[in-house]
Amino acid sequence: MMYGWWDGSSAPWYGMIFGPIMMIVFIVLTVLIIAWALRTFGLGWQCDSQERNTPLDTLKHCFARGEIDRAEYEERKKILSGS
Repeated sequence: MMYGWWDGSSAPWYGMIFGPIMMIVFIVLTVLIIAWALRTFGLGWQCDSQERNTPLDTLKHCFARGEIDRAEYEERKKILSGS
């Protein structure tokens, strides 16, 4: 005796389609919520503004590495400072 659509199963046929789709949606949402929580509470990926170099910092590094001479450093520093 058959109770459902196939071999005694009471699940309708569309369960075979929506089941895997819902599982993928659930996994993606779980990962997104965890990533959001980590970023919100500062436990995950961080991009601090302190780690970013300003143009003046880059200029200082170029001068320290010897890529530019003192005159060029002073000239560019003046331009970047706005005076």
